[in-house]
Amino acid sequence: MGRRLLVSTLLLGALGIWIATIVVMFRAIQRFETTPGRAAFARRDWPAGSSIHRTAGQWSLVMLVHPHCSCSRASVTELQAILDKAPASLRTYVLVYRPSDAAAGWEKTDVVESASHLPRAEVILDRNGHEAKRFGGFTSGQTYLFDGDGNLRFSGGITSLRGHAGANRGRADVIQIVRSQMGSATHPVFGCAISSPKEIQ
Repeated sequence: MGRRLLVSTLLLGALGIWIATIVVMFRAIQRFETTPGRAAFARRDWPAGSSIHRTAGQWSLVMLVHPHCSCSRASVTELQAILDKAPASLRTYVLVYRPSDAAAGWEKTDVVESASHLPRAEVILDRNGHEAKRFGGFTSGQTYLFDGDGNLRFSGGITSLRGHAGANRGRADVIQIVRSQMGSATHPVFGCAISSPKEIQ
């Protein structure tokens, strides 16, 4: 009888530990998904010294992407949704982060492959994140929308959670602003770090 009670107690203890582990893991995942990256130190206008040519009079959208960030898949999907509804004149640039010490082909991932198939979007290799620093961003998925005069109209992310595609305020704001050519907005960005805030000058 004592042995049976001991076994039952051990089984119940193991079950309790298993349930507690599942709960902790679930909460950790939930916390990760809902925690945004650091907001950009966004400039009010197109950064001086940028190697990206901005066409005067045309609206421009810039997205920062870390090729190995799984969250960026959702950001690229949402960018596709924006381009489907935005005017064809919107100039779009996807800046792909690549550290100088990375192995050859390091940046060639499915995220970048998907970005390269976006209509009317130019994919640009951003070595050591120099352009990201000029734009004041350091989180993958960070998106900027500039009007024809180079004024910043939107800064932030275009997903609602890390790695989650679907209707969200960031995407809706970008579409509304670029179509109406009125207003401005910000939204939390969900993605992996590209560089440290201390590196942004």
